Amino acid sequence: MKKSIIYSSTLLFFAGILFVFNDAIINYFSQTDIKFYHFIFYGIPIFLCFPIYLYFNGTLKKNLKCSNYFPPVFRGILNIPLPFIAFITLEQIKLPEFTILNMTAPLIGTIFAIFFLNEKLNFLTYASLLIGFLGVLFVIQPGFESFNIYYLIVLVGVFLITVTTFIVNKYSNVSTNIGYFLYGGIFAHLISIPLFIINPIKVTIIEYSLISSAALFINFAMFFTTTAFKLAQKHYASVFSLVYLQVLWSSLVGIFIFNEYMNLYAYIGGVFIVLSGIVSLPSQIKQLKEAN
Repeated sequence: MKKSIIYSSTLLFFAGILFVFNDAIINYFSQTDIKFYHFIFYGIPIFLCFPIYLYFNGTLKKNLKCSNYFPPVFRGILNIPLPFIAFITLEQIKLPEFTILNMTAPLIGTIFAIFFLNEKLNFLTYASLLIGFLGVLFVIQPGFESFNIYYLIVLVGVFLITVTTFIVNKYSNVSTNIGYFLYGGIFAHLISIPLFIINPIKVTIIEYSLISSAALFINFAMFFTTTAFKLAQKHYASVFSLVYLQVLWSSLVGIFIFNEYMNLYAYIGGVFIVLSGIVSLPSQIKQLKEAN
């Protein structure tokens, strides 16, 4: 169990960096004529590389087979609106704000862990989540002039993301992590095809390179995340808190690449959220000791 939580934490750490890189590229394209379905369509070859490799490796059928197809298929359907939400919201709000709002996922995840997974959380986990929640409030600033209605759309996406990770953790035995990854991406890519046919667009070599890079980032990030929550088992809530560290990467990218700055309250919120991720680390160690 100790190794599994270390592996889960490591995978989530790198997945967070890859998610931010993907969001940064979407942030760039959200200001162009490229729509979310163009973005997904041109990323299909990257996604197909994995199942093609599995086919020639002789393990594709094994990983697609499930003891219960509903959880992975339903999870794949929930993933469909996520690129659309990312595109329309990043057009209206800053990248660091988008990432920070996504950090409400551990709060929702903890509620799921308590009521549906029967996890026993320790004081440090609750402290981590409380600090993170305060940070999110500083970013959203409800009632302030800087409040943006698109913040709420991001939160809808956050809820969907949390449900998808919960499904992997709750029903980890019905499919392999590779199977969850494949079913998680196939529906969004399939839907992009007819939408692209209705409204096709040509991209430059540089744009295609960026889209391909984003496809690599998001597919590896999704695979790492799926594997992490499948391994996490009874430590879903404490491991989930590590996603708070995405705030740091997103803030750096927003400032140095897009010249996007937040107001003082939002930066204070970002500090709280990063601190929440740091506090989550000893909570995992404590949880491991209590489990032994």
